[in-house]
Amino acid sequence: MEEKPVEGTQDGAEKQPEASQPAPSGEPSGTPAASKVCSQCNTVNTPQSVYCYKCGLKLPDAEARKICKGCQTPNSPTSQYCYKCGLKLPEQAGGEFTDKYAGFWARLGACLIDIIIIGIVGSLLTRVIFSVMFGSSADFLEEVLKYYLNYDFGNPLVRSFLLFEGLAFLASTTVSAAYYTIATGKWGKTIGKAALGIKVINADGSRVSYWRAFGRYWARILNNATLGLAYIVIAFTNKKQGVHDFICNTIVIKTD
Repeated sequence: MEEKPVEGTQDGAEKQPEASQPAPSGEPSGTPAASKVCSQCNTVNTPQSVYCYKCGLKLPDAEARKICKGCQTPNSPTSQYCYKCGLKLPEQAGGEFTDKYAGFWARLGACLIDIIIIGIVGSLLTRVIFSVMFGSSADFLEEVLKYYLNYDFGNPLVRSFLLFEGLAFLASTTVSAAYYTIATGKWGKTIGKAALGIKVINADGSRVSYWRAFGRYWARILNNATLGLAYIVIAFTNKKQGVHDFICNTIVIKTD
């Protein structure tokens, strides 16, 4: 008797299930066809991703979600408040922060607060270095200044004083660079910016890395080289960016 083919198979051959292809190393497993592919590094991300998990670039269709301007968390387009930090979300979905950029006066106020903080810490360090090198004798300082003001740089006391000035400058610069780098890279804001309700982010809405924060600190030297006049650029640009913001591709936004 002729056997009938097994139902659901062709020519009686049982159809085996197709083996799923393993995900490349480092990529999320089980990514469907609708996954978002990063245009910069070609990394496959999940459909819910807003930023590439590998390089941090904003992914396609990220505009469909409301991005919290405070913590950068993506929220549902219908959400009114960020589910993570509770901050009020923009009216429209997307990563643009239109009319949310921090203005010139807010940034100036934050800068002055930071200068005062760094100045206090720098003064304390200078006092410590002076005490270690010369003690606390005012008479000794007067003796040093007498030779120093007469440009007698060959005097051992003057050379010690010049060494002190160099160490004090190095210590103050190190504290200042560490303050701006750590605060901006960790939280996106210094104490001054937190007090004024503003925050530094990348132009695409992502978090500023420590390296970019470090470079942004040194880019501010161009502003300082003009005696601060370059900061006025902030008041006349569409996104309220300064020279150092253009160099590092950053923006400063309001958080409240």
